[in-house]
Amino acid sequence: MSLGFKAQDITVRELFSDSDSLLMPPYQRGYSWTEKEALELIGDLQDAMERNRPYFLGAIVVVQNSAKDPVEVVDGQQRLATLSILFAILRDLSPARDEANKLHEMLETKRTLTRPSQWRLTLNNVDSPIFRQVIQKRGATEEAEQYVTSSGTPQHILSNTQAMREMLNEMSTKERSALSQYILKRCGLVRVKVEDRDMGYTVFRVLNTRGKQISANDILKSELFELAGFSVDEAATHSIAWNQFGRRLNATGFDELLKYIWTIHGKPGEDILSGYRDHIVPIMTARVFLEELLPRYVDAYELILGLRAPSQGFPKLAWHHLIHLRSLEHSSWRIPVLKYMISGDLAEAPLTLFFKRIERLAFAMQFTKPDNNFRLRRYNRISKSIENGDDLYTPDGDLELNADERETLSERLEGRFATYRQRRALSLRINSILNEGIATPAEFDVTLEHILPRNMPAKSDWAKQWPSTNQHRELVDSVGNFTLLNNKENQEADRKDFHSKKELIFREGEPSFAMSYDIKEIDQWTPETVKQRGKKLADLLRMEWELS
Repeated sequence: MSLGFKAQDITVRELFSDSDSLLMPPYQRGYSWTEKEALELIGDLQDAMERNRPYFLGAIVVVQNSAKDPVEVVDGQQRLATLSILFAILRDLSPARDEANKLHEMLETKRTLTRPSQWRLTLNNVDSPIFRQVIQKRGATEEAEQYVTSSGTPQHILSNTQAMREMLNEMSTKERSALSQYILKRCGLVRVKVEDRDMGYTVFRVLNTRGKQISANDILKSELFELAGFSVDEAATHSIAWNQFGRRLNATGFDELLKYIWTIHGKPGEDILSGYRDHIVPIMTARVFLEELLPRYVDAYELILGLRAPSQGFPKLAWHHLIHLRSLEHSSWRIPVLKYMISGDLAEAPLTLFFKRIERLAFAMQFTKPDNNFRLRRYNRISKSIENGDDLYTPDGDLELNADERETLSERLEGRFATYRQRRALSLRINSILNEGIATPAEFDVTLEHILPRNMPAKSDWAKQWPSTNQHRELVDSVGNFTLLNNKENQEADRKDFHSKKELIFREGEPSFAMSYDIKEIDQWTPETVKQRGKKLADLLRMEWELS
C-alpha cells in the first residue's frame, strides 16, 4: 500500500544532475535568506570539510503529479537557491574550464539532439528574472554589483550574491576547488517525494512547524500573481503593494485577513489555496481581486483592528460598538463584520444598527457558547445572509437573539466569569453605558480590579468579613465585584482593605472610570453588597441589549 510519499537520501550532485528541473510552486514565498544565513552556510560547509565529515542539508519535499509534470519544490527553496548562488560564484571564479563547466551543469542541463537545455531551478515569477540575470547565466555573478536595482527588485538575491562572492574571493583557487568537490560529493540531503500538493503541504508542516499552518501570505502571493498573468514589471509593482498591506496590518493581521476572506468565499474542509483558486478567482479573476477587492478588505480590516481612526463620516455609535467587539476573547465575529463592510449598506442608520446587533450577539456567543465551531458556523451563516441580501433582522435570523438566548444571556450576567478577558470586556461594556456611551478601547491604560481580592490574605479584614469560602468563590468573579482602574492604581490597590481601596479610587476627587462612581456611597463590601450591585449593573446591560 502506498503511503503517498517516498524518502531517499541523495547527494547534492545527484539532486542537481537529475533529468527533471526543479520548480517553485505558485504558493511559495520569495527567496528570503539574509547575508547572515547565506554566509553561515558557507562557514558550516568549510568547517565540515576541514573535519573530513559529510554535511547533512536536511530534508526537501518535492511533488510531481505525473512523469510529464515539472518537479515542484514544496520545502527547500532557501537552501536550493543559496546552493545555486554558491555554484554560480564558484563557477565564475574558477580558472579551470572543466571545473566551471561541471559547476554550470548544476545550474543548466546540457542540450542534446532531442532536448534543449533548461534551467535546473526556477524560482517564483518575481524572483526568477533576477535569478536568471545575475546567477544562472555564465559570468553573471561578476556583474552582480552593477545590476540596476529598483524598489521591486528581490534584494536578498543581490545582497547575498555580493556577500558570498566577497567571502569566496578571499579563498585561494585550490581552496575553492576543494570546496566545490566537497559540496558535490560529500553533502547530502533527504529528498521526500510526494504524490500531490496536499500531501506535500502536510509533510512541509510536519517537518518545519510541527503542525503549524504555513503563512497565508506566503501561500497566496505567488499563486495569485501567476493566475493574474502579471508581467515582470506588474509583479514588481503589485509586490510593493502586497508588502505595504503587510506593513499596515502587520504580518499576523494580514494572514488573518487572507484567511477570513477565504472563510467568507470558500467551502468548509478546503485548504486556503483551493479556496482562492476555485471560489474567488473564477468569480472576479485574480487581477480584479488584487487590484480592486483586496485593497477594500485591507482598509476594512485596518479599521476593525483599530490600527487607524475611522473617517469623519463613519458613525460614532458604530465605532464604539466596534471597540467593544475588540475587547472579546474570540475574534470570529470579524467574518460577518468584514463581509458587511464590503457588501452591506454603509449609511449611518443601517451600519449603526448592524454593529449594535453584532456586538450583542458576539457578547452572547462569548458568555454562553464556549464551542468555537458553533460560533464560527453562526457567523458564517450571517456572512452568507449579507451576501444574499437577506433581511438580517428577522426574529428567527442568525444575527438576532431568540427568546431562549436572551433569557440565557440575562441569567448569565449575574454569574461567575471564568477568565480575565471576559471580566474585563464585561466591565468595559458597562463602563461605556455609565460614561454616556463612550467606549474605552481595551488597549488603553485600563485594568480590571476585583474589590474583594481573589486571594484573601490570612487574618486580614477581608477574611473576617468573608468567612464563607463558598460565598467568596461564588461572588469574587461576578460583575458586582468589578471596577476599572489604571495600571498605577491597580498596583497600589493590590489586596488593600475596602476603605483603603475606596480612598485610592477617589483620591483625586473623581474616579478614573465611571464604573467606580457608585462605590463612593458604599460603606461595607459585604456579600449582599456585591449581589445588589451585580444586579444593578446587569440590569444596565439588560436594558442596553434589549434582553427583557
